[in-house]
Amino acid sequence: MMKKTKIDWCDFTWNPVTGCLHTCEYCYARKLAQRFCGDVRLNKSSDQLQLDAPRGIYTLKAPFLNEDGTLTTHYPAGFEPTLHEYRLDMVAQKKKPANIFVCSMADLFGEWVPTEWITRVFDACKAAPWHNYLFLTKNPQRYCELANAGILPKGDNFWYGSTATTPKTSVFHAGEYNTFVSIEPIAEDFGTGGYEGAKWIIVGAETGNRSGKIKPRREWIENVVKGAREYEIPILLKDSAELREAWGDDLIQEFPKELHHADIPVPHCDECEHLTSRQQGDRGLTRQCEIGWESEGYDDRGARHIDAKYARTSPPWCPKRKEEQE
Repeated sequence: MMKKTKIDWCDFTWNPVTGCLHTCEYCYARKLAQRFCGDVRLNKSSDQLQLDAPRGIYTLKAPFLNEDGTLTTHYPAGFEPTLHEYRLDMVAQKKKPANIFVCSMADLFGEWVPTEWITRVFDACKAAPWHNYLFLTKNPQRYCELANAGILPKGDNFWYGSTATTPKTSVFHAGEYNTFVSIEPIAEDFGTGGYEGAKWIIVGAETGNRSGKIKPRREWIENVVKGAREYEIPILLKDSAELREAWGDDLIQEFPKELHHADIPVPHCDECEHLTSRQQGDRGLTRQCEIGWESEGYDDRGARHIDAKYARTSPPWCPKRKEEQE
């Protein structure tokens, strides 16, 4: 599922994994999933949901449907960790370059998430390199573990964010990666220091009607802005009634230059010298790649069919695309 979003700092959200085991009392995602999950106990009895009992996680290979074939819920397991396999290729089907927030309805880097899930999400991102991918976690140590294992991609279009609510929160900074800090909800004064290494700072207030909600103070925000200016880091103040009440209507909304994607080229099969096409009756053109099978070690299969859904972009197995990713 990819959705156009009102979140200030991205264009779309994409949730190949949903669910989280953190217990944040202000979590909007948990409330949303629980509101629209349907009868979870009944859902879990369906063979559409595959349970990994030892780890308490689920896999869903196709959209969760009723007996009449209609979609019943996007969150059949509620807010329990779930891999939605059918969503993995959705970013490759999105042709126009975009800034995509990956797993807005989960913490993809939580301790409970299998590494194979994370690598499958990374592979799906690599298959559509014209997008920028923004990740957020409250467990930045997992970034370090994946980096040390050589799994964390270093591409310019991969952005690794750490969520911080207090200045004591650990964040991920590494020179060879694009990293940012999302101070949301801001719960106390962060001061003006400690931002070196970050390429972007996002500040947001807690929204909603939770009892005991912390209201940000203007001086807290001012100090973060001063720190961003000192280290020459772009800063974005999220647009909400709560933040406007503390700061005013002149919200600062800056982006790193790398996240301006107007000039990012989209690969087109129709512009490739390895494309062959022929008229197939009333069905129109059939398109094939002369080296598609050869790129995966099959030198005796001939030309490889290019599915119609890739009419404006190359498919994930494209050898040229793979060369660019390496």
